[in-house]
Amino acid sequence: MTVTRARLKILSNIDAKQEFALDCDLISIGRAQNNIFVLNEPDISRYHAQLIWKSDRYCIIDLGSSYGTWVNDRKLQHNVPTPLANGDILRMGAIELRFSIEVGMLPLPSPDSTIVEQSSATFYASVPMKVLDLRGLSTLSLGRDAKNDTVIEHPSVSRFHAYIERKNGSLVITDISSTNGTFVNGKQISRDRILRPGDTIRIGPCRLVLNIDETIVRHDEQGNLRLDAIHLGKIVGKRTTILDDISLSILPKEFVVIAGVSGGGKSTLLDALNGFRPATTGAVLVNGTDLYKNFNAYRTELGYVPQDDIIHKELTVGQALDYAARLRMPADTSVAERQQRLQEVLTDLELTQRRNVPVKNLSGGQRKRVSIGVELLTKPSLFFLDEATSGLDPGTEAQIMRLLRKLADQGRTVLLITHATKNVMLCDLVVFLAKGGRVAYFGSPQEAPQYFGVQEFDEIYNKVENERSPQEWQQRYQQSYQYQKYVLERQQTLKEFLPNKQKNRLKQQLPGSKINHISGWRQFPILSHRNLTILMRDRASLILMLAIAPILGLLDFVTWRHTLFDFDKGDAGQAITMLFVTALIAVMVGSLATMREIVKEMEIYRRERMIGLQIIPYILSKVWIGVLLALYQAAVFVLTKKLAVDIPESIEILTGIYITLVLATVAGMVMGLLVSAISPNQNMAPLLTIIFLVPQITFGGGMLPVESFGLPGQLINQITITKWPFEALVTITELGRSVALDSCWQLPETERKKLTELEKNKRCQCLGPKLFKSCKFPGIQAKYDPSVDRAEPAKPKAPGDPPDNPLKLSEYREQVNKYNKAVERWQKDYSRWKEEHESAIGGAEGVISRFHKDYGSMFKVNVTGYWGILCLLMVAMFGLLLGVQKRKDIF
Repeated sequence: MTVTRARLKILSNIDAKQEFALDCDLISIGRAQNNIFVLNEPDISRYHAQLIWKSDRYCIIDLGSSYGTWVNDRKLQHNVPTPLANGDILRMGAIELRFSIEVGMLPLPSPDSTIVEQSSATFYASVPMKVLDLRGLSTLSLGRDAKNDTVIEHPSVSRFHAYIERKNGSLVITDISSTNGTFVNGKQISRDRILRPGDTIRIGPCRLVLNIDETIVRHDEQGNLRLDAIHLGKIVGKRTTILDDISLSILPKEFVVIAGVSGGGKSTLLDALNGFRPATTGAVLVNGTDLYKNFNAYRTELGYVPQDDIIHKELTVGQALDYAARLRMPADTSVAERQQRLQEVLTDLELTQRRNVPVKNLSGGQRKRVSIGVELLTKPSLFFLDEATSGLDPGTEAQIMRLLRKLADQGRTVLLITHATKNVMLCDLVVFLAKGGRVAYFGSPQEAPQYFGVQEFDEIYNKVENERSPQEWQQRYQQSYQYQKYVLERQQTLKEFLPNKQKNRLKQQLPGSKINHISGWRQFPILSHRNLTILMRDRASLILMLAIAPILGLLDFVTWRHTLFDFDKGDAGQAITMLFVTALIAVMVGSLATMREIVKEMEIYRRERMIGLQIIPYILSKVWIGVLLALYQAAVFVLTKKLAVDIPESIEILTGIYITLVLATVAGMVMGLLVSAISPNQNMAPLLTIIFLVPQITFGGGMLPVESFGLPGQLINQITITKWPFEALVTITELGRSVALDSCWQLPETERKKLTELEKNKRCQCLGPKLFKSCKFPGIQAKYDPSVDRAEPAKPKAPGDPPDNPLKLSEYREQVNKYNKAVERWQKDYSRWKEEHESAIGGAEGVISRFHKDYGSMFKVNVTGYWGILCLLMVAMFGLLLGVQKRKDIF
């Protein structure tokens, strides 16, 4: 039969000129927006009727509508097909439609094509369709594996993705923990979901619509996605317009270039079209479906290549693509399937011979091909590229343009921002933007020079910049033939969206508001393995990381005396300084090792986040490798410290020092990751690291006593990382243990000064003459004097009272003279003894008092408690890190 098309013409209540072409074998009619024909009237049911092509004619079925369906004044029975003839009048509520058939122009399309009418022109979306009959079936399984009842062969679909079963008379769909999710009416289901007539199921590129008669129409949209922008606008800041009333219509397999003057909003438009940074007004439709409302359902269908490369340069081409495939493809993808897809991409990109070459050794064009290859792994049907040809030489730029032309011809809708326009004729359409995000031209690149009145395409830039205002260029285009042909005619079937010109989109779903439930447990080993591979391939960085601990450790031999902790030759001040520097170096080494770890792969992270990367496994994959390095570095630090300084040899002490340094290094690494996440670029990371490290030095308590700080300084001291390992090390090394255990030093200073020598001898361990024997404190024996152990010089005995016998008086006087001389000698001996005795004890007590005043609180701390506080600080920084990374979801 040579029927070209059937039509429905609305005769009442709506624009009488409105017609619909009936060019597919199933057309749903109703008030709901997911019908093919939407009749938004109160007496029209949500799913009112269906037109079905059977054999050689259309039949109409009433779907149990509230107000009924009439054909030529005859009311139809519910769910009973009624054939239609040329000229039949259909009535649904207050709406009348005329059914007509035209003959002899074009063959009626096969059931494998869906036609969208655009006024006088019709284009074929070529969306394969298939009707699945659920009547009599108890279950219907869907997935990539051939064992399913319905096979959906696509890299984003899990092997056994979902199934539909009959429960209590209803059809229920269940997602089988698929990697990329199952969506019903644009919302991802997490449990069983009862299906109702008209529900739209989306699995990968496949759209399935349930009919009231328990049939499902399957639409395979892979490579057949149309993109429409309806009156897009975007306002930022203080009412600054950066996109102004942009309407575009891009058909499947079209290659579109976005060009324009500086400040034209090219990247803003691209990200509004792909949904990553939605417009504030208007709508973006993918095959008639609102992209912003259904962003997660289309996430796997979107390929996006930013201006910067989204690959790690240390990896080989094969490794870069393989790790990307592991993250993006379903968990049940076999190694063979993954490698087959990887080889297909390499072949398409003509990179097969470069598979084992490190990315950093590739040319600029080859690196860009690898970035494109990362996106091609999951066969996206919408492909967006932001200045993919920027910085390339003319020959390489031409190669990339030809590659994109080939990708579009293979079944992708491609949009490219570019400044290089020498090869713009390879594309189908070009968008040229004037300042303020206004469209100066949208149409064929061949027609553009004539439209602007120039010889070469490059001359358009100067013309748009200088000859008219952006508003004038916009108005001129909206009155042009190109606007009529490429926008108005293509969007005739989208009239239901046109009144929404000023509709605010800010509250619609944003990318990052929900990430598909890809298992973090699966992502963690993949990311960890990738980080290890990068580290092993970056040998210069690896060698430096392994060498930095021994190099810094060797400095201990020239910086500190070996006898720092010795009771005779030691120095408590230097010992405390050494312990603080040790804690500080551990923190610094950790933070400096990770300060660029996140910021250096910002574009890679953002792109992987868009396709489902979870933040926690991403960060943990970096932290655990940092823990391995911390274990190694702390062991080296302990070894060099023990060899260079006379630290007590107790296993408990050395183990305590090791654990403390491991925790300090890991805490420094987490702080470094936080700095890296905050840094806007790699150059800022070292500067921000300095800002974070200076308080660790100043307020850590090792350079200046904590008591010397004001209240703000003491508060900062409590949140510094260095405080806790430093004070723990003071306790662990038993530097002031004897003082901490002496009850006399626990007394207030006023009471301690009132203690007599006798009381000190009885009660005190580090006060009075006993301190040189019972108090262990670095350098205390240097104050020792033998007078401490000598008895007080005995005072000469007085000669007594004068004798009564005058004859003995001269003898008495002689005794008195001897006594006076003995007293004189005693006084000298006693003074010397007293001075030496008190000087030794007083000097030793003064040393202990000075350090007790500044650092006494550190002599005996709860070490395990301090370790716990250090872990809490790490947890707090980790939480801040998660928050910083999460904010990057909304660009």
